[in-house]
Amino acid sequence: MVASEQWLQQLNATCNRLSTQYLSLLRAASSVSALEEGRHDPRAGGTLMKTASDPPPPPLAADVALSSLQCLTATDNILVACNQILTLIRTLRLSLLLMDHDTMHAEECLQVELSRQRADQTLREIARLEPQLLELVQQEENETTTTTTNDN
Repeated sequence: MVASEQWLQQLNATCNRLSTQYLSLLRAASSVSALEEGRHDPRAGGTLMKTASDPPPPPLAADVALSSLQCLTATDNILVACNQILTLIRTLRLSLLLMDHDTMHAEECLQVELSRQRADQTLREIARLEPQLLELVQQEENETTTTTTNDN
């Protein structure tokens, strides 16, 4: 595997991890019952908290503790993913600084050649498929003409 492909895969994996952990953080920080007005929270366990000093019912306390732990874990994972992205950016900048003119020119030539090969392959595929498409269009026109003639 080429170093640039490996770098790109690491960047994609890190970005996926970042978005996944952000989603996890949002899920842990929100509650479906808190988003719906007028509904009783099923985690409340039937007891009421009349003042702020009253302890929460056990199911609610356990759910809050779990959500808090999930938020902390997701936050830590987001920080790690951001650190990895910064490291990847530093690696890219350093590799660009270290490349000499001849290496950069060779890399550009390679990319141009690869693009040219893809374009040639695409043109060959188009040339192969175009007669088939024209034949199908012609068949459809013949069927339409035949159907129109038979209807009259």
